[in-house]
Amino acid sequence: MKFELGMTSVTFREKSIEEIALLTKKAGLSFIEWGADRHVLPLDLDAVRNARIQMEKHELFCSSYGSYYRMVEKDEDTFRAICKTAEALGADTVRAWLGRTGSERITPAQYTDLLEETKKLSGIAAEYGRTLAFEFHGKTLNDNGESSVAFLSDCAKENVKTYWQPLSYSDNEKNLSLVLPYLCAVHVFTWDDEYRRYPLADGTHAWKKYLQILKDADISTKLIMEFVKDDDAERFLTDAAVLREWIR
Repeated sequence: MKFELGMTSVTFREKSIEEIALLTKKAGLSFIEWGADRHVLPLDLDAVRNARIQMEKHELFCSSYGSYYRMVEKDEDTFRAICKTAEALGADTVRAWLGRTGSERITPAQYTDLLEETKKLSGIAAEYGRTLAFEFHGKTLNDNGESSVAFLSDCAKENVKTYWQPLSYSDNEKNLSLVLPYLCAVHVFTWDDEYRRYPLADGTHAWKKYLQILKDADISTKLIMEFVKDDDAERFLTDAAVLREWIR
């Protein structure tokens, strides 16, 4: 079992690529998930080059490319551009979103469309040697463990996985336990039911339970820091120290 620790760059949308890389290094983390809507847009080769230079400078790697592609867009050209950019960054995973409709509202026809598009785009991702992984989030089909596992099982593609993160409206321990066979990354933060952010340490009780689930299952995964209170860099460094202590 191994936990690798990193951050998603959109935690600090207003910071530069250089600032993100330096902060990641100062926090004692090992990788960055670059955001496709802010720091490294698809096919922005100058941004890719800069990100790679900064990662090499600070001995970091790119874990994943955080795209905001939705599995209802049916835009193969855009998705291919995303995969090309992930390949250029050295990211083995492309993060995407499983539609725009929650599991309780989705129709059979919508489900079939999502499944067909996912299978098609997983093939494109495979051409580039990438994994396609879905954000675990409300207002998507990937909004709880049961729905996530059912869809991924129906999809039955080895390179289609899921992220996981705590959700304010759901049984987080159950969700995490269910998705373990398909898990590729965990987004780490502490917030409340109204999405107000808190110091990561405020979530110690809950997060130690989540990490224990991973340890008991002997799961190796990436822990990706996100959502820092007040978007404060010093708070981020403190939170990173807390996360390192949890896994120690």
